[in-house]
Amino acid sequence: MGEPERVAPGMTHERVGAFVDAVFAIAMTLLVVEIRRPPAGLVEGDEPRLVMAARLWDFLSGNWTTWLAFVIAFLILWGVWREHHRTLDLVTRVSPRIMARHVPLLIVVVLLPYATGLIGESVSNPLAVCVFAAAVAALLFAQAALLRAILRDDVLRPGTDAAAMRVQAATLLVAGVFWLLTAGLTWLVEGVPLLWLLAPVVGVVSARRFAARA
Repeated sequence: MGEPERVAPGMTHERVGAFVDAVFAIAMTLLVVEIRRPPAGLVEGDEPRLVMAARLWDFLSGNWTTWLAFVIAFLILWGVWREHHRTLDLVTRVSPRIMARHVPLLIVVVLLPYATGLIGESVSNPLAVCVFAAAVAALLFAQAALLRAILRDDVLRPGTDAAAMRVQAATLLVAGVFWLLTAGLTWLVEGVPLLWLLAPVVGVVSARRFAARA
């Protein structure tokens, strides 16, 4: 029986995973902080109760894109975190390259709540939509780069399906390109946030096609 692989100090996947979990949890919580709150005069006053409720409903429905951005950002962070969590369970150690790939990933994670807040301030501003879409694209690209680094450094546990990880990395790249295209499209047309609802379809179709070729 061979000796277990020695892991350099600071390169255990457990500690890295714990730190990443904390960053994702904080970022996902901060998303709700960026949702616009109604002014105090809108929820309180001397008007009849039904009038106040109608005014509050108008405010909430008028900011539907803020809620859409919140839900999309939360689900994307959740999905990337779940994939990251699963991936680290498949490795024996973290290489310097893999550690370096975490830097852009976590930078985008902590910036995503700010990008979501920009949507809440002005969804009609193409730059706000562009920043959000570009941030999501960068997050997906960073996750794909992390997976490719893991494959390149040969740190997977014996028996791990490397082909499936390659499919996942390719799918993330395609999804990132989709978001990047919407970032550019927002300068030409309105209503781009509605296209974001197609992101899961793009991911599923891409994954199936890559899996069929693998």
